[in-house]
Amino acid sequence: MNIRRILATTVVAAVTAPAALLSVSPALAAGAKPAAQAQKPTYEDLKKAAADAAKAYDAANKAYADQRVLLEKVMSDDAPEAKAFHDARDAAVKAKEARTAADKAVTDAKDRLAALPATATPEERATAEKAVTDAETAARAAAAAQTAAEAKQKSTGDALDDLRIDTARTYGQLTKARDAAQKTKDAADAALKAAGECLWQSSVTSELKGLPAQVVAGTTVDFSFRVSNGAGRTLDVNPLFFVHTAQGKAQWLDGNVWKELPDEPSIVAPAKGVAAGSTIEVKVRLTVDAKAKAGKGDALIAGNASDAYNPCILGPMTGYKFTVLTAGSKTDGEAAKPQPGKDKDRPKPSSEPAAGGSTPTAQGGAATTPLSTGTAKGALASTGSSSAVPGLALAGGAAVVLGAGAVVATRRRKAADRT
Repeated sequence: MNIRRILATTVVAAVTAPAALLSVSPALAAGAKPAAQAQKPTYEDLKKAAADAAKAYDAANKAYADQRVLLEKVMSDDAPEAKAFHDARDAAVKAKEARTAADKAVTDAKDRLAALPATATPEERATAEKAVTDAETAARAAAAAQTAAEAKQKSTGDALDDLRIDTARTYGQLTKARDAAQKTKDAADAALKAAGECLWQSSVTSELKGLPAQVVAGTTVDFSFRVSNGAGRTLDVNPLFFVHTAQGKAQWLDGNVWKELPDEPSIVAPAKGVAAGSTIEVKVRLTVDAKAKAGKGDALIAGNASDAYNPCILGPMTGYKFTVLTAGSKTDGEAAKPQPGKDKDRPKPSSEPAAGGSTPTAQGGAATTPLSTGTAKGALASTGSSSAVPGLALAGGAAVVLGAGAVVATRRRKAADRT
């Protein structure tokens, strides 16, 4: 039984380790101060805690399931220990019957000796006396055999009781350990989910510079988008950008190479380690086909970002509209005017930037060192327990009660047998 006790202790210790981290890790809140964040677990810490809690739960659940199988075996009459007790009990019953018969044989022999007539010969009396002596010897042997059989019945019965009680006790401990592991896992998953919720950060601002309100077919216009980190802490910036017109092509400058932009809102030129107060700027150009008809165009820019504590930070989204004029037309020279973007136009941040490349230059503040390009953090695979877990928990609790009842009943039955 010591091995099972050690196993139960090990599982309990394993499942409480992630809980220690979570107990001092309040959920991240919007607008938290950078100094307060230093005392919180990072998103990577929470990912590790969730993974560790999942492993601990799996181990606890397996230990619980294995012990449940063992409990069912030892509670069965087919268990080797149960069979040994039943055999000993049957042997004790036979030994008692044999002693009763031997005692009766002594009584009968004495009765025959006492019934001899006065005329009995010495030989007849000697034979009757020997019969009494032989019967008494057999009775003493039967009594000793009965004592030994009852002792064996008691020892095998006690061993069976101890095994069943110890197995049921360990099962109860492992049930509690499994339930504790489930709670720890749920708490770790909830903390990770809360930290992964998108945080609105109005101070991560963005704008387009140089986009005209009117673009003439057959021309190319150069402009740029800018994202400024006013959050008061260093962020990884993942600009969400989009520009579109029916018969045009948009490109952005990646180092010295112009790359085409996707025809949908995408992460463009992600930048790691953008210091507080710094701005990144990316050059863009839009070319409209010379045969393009008069029409409309759209652009939007938003400062998606992340840090060690929040994988999803969303700055305000700004939209721009412009008009496409036919070839040879004159423009009014006005710049496209910014308009607040609509949430429905904002795609969910993806795990990988759609148009990555070399890093844009940070401007302003003290951060003028070139920044390294990175990718957005990938989404964690969803994990969780089976929907059958609550039912198993209830069944497990019932098994403990039934097992304890069976042990008590067995003891009472054996006590009655021994009386």
